Amino acid sequence: MTRIKSLRQTMLVGFLLVAGIISLVAYYAISNMVGEQSRLQQQAMSPVFALIDQELMKPMYVGMALAKAGVFKPYLEQSEPDKTALLAYLQELQKEFGFGFFVASEKSGFHMESDGTDRPLLENSTEWYFELREKKMDFRAALGKTNDVHLFMDFRQLNEQGEFLGFVGVSKSLRDFLEVFSVYKQKHGYDFLFVNTNNEILLTSDPRVAPTGSAVTSLADLDWYPEWQQVSRQINSQSNLITRDGRDLLITEMPVNALNWRLFLISPLEARKQAITQTFIGNLVLMIASFLLLYFLVSRVSGHFQSTVSRRVNTDPLTGLSNRLHVEDRFQALLEARTPMSLILADIDHFKSVNDQYGHNVGDKVIRKVADLLVEGVRKVDTVGRWGGEEFIILLPDESLDSAVQVAERIRESIAAYDFRSDDWQLNISISLGVTRASQYESLADLIHAADKALYRAKNEGRNRVVASTE
Repeated sequence: MTRIKSLRQTMLVGFLLVAGIISLVAYYAISNMVGEQSRLQQQAMSPVFALIDQELMKPMYVGMALAKAGVFKPYLEQSEPDKTALLAYLQELQKEFGFGFFVASEKSGFHMESDGTDRPLLENSTEWYFELREKKMDFRAALGKTNDVHLFMDFRQLNEQGEFLGFVGVSKSLRDFLEVFSVYKQKHGYDFLFVNTNNEILLTSDPRVAPTGSAVTSLADLDWYPEWQQVSRQINSQSNLITRDGRDLLITEMPVNALNWRLFLISPLEARKQAITQTFIGNLVLMIASFLLLYFLVSRVSGHFQSTVSRRVNTDPLTGLSNRLHVEDRFQALLEARTPMSLILADIDHFKSVNDQYGHNVGDKVIRKVADLLVEGVRKVDTVGRWGGEEFIILLPDESLDSAVQVAERIRESIAAYDFRSDDWQLNISISLGVTRASQYESLADLIHAADKALYRAKNEGRNRVVASTE
């Protein structure tokens, strides 16, 4: 929470500094050439960066986060996944984030999108998949769907052994981009083009050169591009004036490194210094208000986005407990705050025999129920995590060793007393726990080492018991 607050404060200061710098530059540039003044203003145009962040970066980061978290891997690893459940999940994501999601599975050979599209992966109809698979690209942003052009962002998926599973990603309709771009064009007075490494125009505010079906306009086909390219080479500048049909156009090129694209801003110049001077104060007020509003919106959106993705990234999918990453972050936060704590390391007794005799489905049910009993046995301020397999970890801030032992004993008794059963099986489950105190440790590894030794003693002394560290 402290880091998020610090980040927001840094963003606010940054926005205010940028607003102040742009204002000073604009004021002194009034006495210079209008072309130079416009050049400096355009290079610092924050709205286009907000556009890139909201319309392109956000979908990319969402897709990347979901791909790295492996939320689709359970579907990709099955030869016959539950397509109904998968489609419901994709549609839930689309409803939450406002753009499309898709999964293309190598093992089951199908391509499913959140709009309900479900088709087999065939070389004559889904060429992109086979092309991307052969190139072994981890990420690509490209256009697809000739009947309804979409921008697709594809993320390669591998299992833990490095075997190819397929692709997952996000998509957005070209119509949505054109609507947003039209608003920006009316408000700020410039056109923009997003161009890939092949000089193909993928996204633009100019509907005359927007992709339609399978037709994509090349940058070289635009009448101003040869002259702009020649001038750029001569003066080594990425922002240059071009005259077309009696109008002066300021054309600026900027890289969009995350997508390996380039952005061209095309601005008509108005040679009226007097009007700029008269409206300077009003524009300054509007600009600052826009920056503050932008900060507020970005803060709200990023807060919601971070909260949503964080839950998936920091949660164990089987139990809903904190995963190892979140436990490590929580320990570090307590350590930095100099909060004394105790730690419990717990392991289900004879769990391998449960899996061997009853199967992994029963084993998973046991793990989930044990996780529930662990949460019921601790305070809300405590952190319960799944450390791996049938092993669990509990951080207890401001808890003495004796109190932690009492907590561990209550947990042990509740699990030993619980009737683990269903129509087909009944089990007696017990758990061994090692407890230690963190006051003398400087790292989680040290703390776990001590708790692990105590847990080892509990196992050797007959299991179903609590042992406190003597170190």
